Amino acid sequence: MIKIFYIYLIKRSLYFSFAILMFFGLLDSIFNFISELENLTPDFNIAQILIYVISSLPHNLIDFIEGACLLGVMLSLGLSHQEGNLNVLRTAGVAPLKIVILSSLGSIILASSLIIFDEISFKKIHLQAEANKNILSERNISEEMNLNWIKSDDSYLSFENIVDNKIFNVRFIKTQNNKVAYSVTSDKALIDGENIIFNDDITHKSFTNEFPKNKTEEFIIPIQSMISLSNIDNLNLMEIISYRKLFTDSTLKKDILFKSHLDKVFYKIIFKLISILVLIIFFGSLIFTSLRDSTVGGRVLVAVVGAFIYKICQDLSIGIFISYGLPVLIGVIIPSILLVLLSIRSYKKI
Repeated sequence: MIKIFYIYLIKRSLYFSFAILMFFGLLDSIFNFISELENLTPDFNIAQILIYVISSLPHNLIDFIEGACLLGVMLSLGLSHQEGNLNVLRTAGVAPLKIVILSSLGSIILASSLIIFDEISFKKIHLQAEANKNILSERNISEEMNLNWIKSDDSYLSFENIVDNKIFNVRFIKTQNNKVAYSVTSDKALIDGENIIFNDDITHKSFTNEFPKNKTEEFIIPIQSMISLSNIDNLNLMEIISYRKLFTDSTLKKDILFKSHLDKVFYKIIFKLISILVLIIFFGSLIFTSLRDSTVGGRVLVAVVGAFIYKICQDLSIGIFISYGLPVLIGVIIPSILLVLLSIRSYKKI
């Protein structure tokens, strides 16, 4: 009989969390669609905007997973409390902490699945959609961001982004005797080892009689140049791990700062599930203590405010530790440690 209640709580939290996550994602997509209407061009039309918004939605959901899981479990526990199911479990000798942890399993399954799929494909789909949007909307990349030019032998290259082996908004310049021989501009190109292969839609400009005979240019792109500070959040774990190794032994302030931001994204991904579980355990304890006589809406409101404060504290803690060159890991876990201590105190009072 007790197992039936357990399964019921797990399924209920899963359904609630999924519904809330989809609701947040739908609202975010609507706002993104409206904001992208400002970038309308003949190529980047309504249909293309819709494709971009839909392609970016799965990755954007990761920003709402913590709040959705917390609210899903709180709603599940709150309604179960009103229905008397929690009293049945308490009467059967089940500890409040066990009830909360079991209720969180549905949300943890949802969060784990989203994080895994985000690492495997959702991030790349989002980057591809972002690059295509910039091309179709004819965005002037040079005016919106500082492009870094890189040099290989007697050639120069700039680009907006790299996704897998594709490079977007490419500008290639070939020099001879310290003078520009010709330039090649293309929306997309492929990276094949030490070569860049341009597609059919390219623009050539020659400053001498020298002119390229094919669409392949030899150019070695340093690994450090393939990532930018603004694009770190879209890297998957394997990429972050490989990039972190590049800066391990560097003593340059710029490299140390860059590695700190890599560490921030790395540890936030690693501890995301732990953060979700800690939030659920702490606010779940309120179901059995000070909020036992309040409404479900009151519990949800407290959870929303609490999760928002937790997020601010974590970002503030990470920012402080990065600014002072301290271990980023500590800055990431400090808010969780504080919540664990508060949870221990709360459950002792039940």
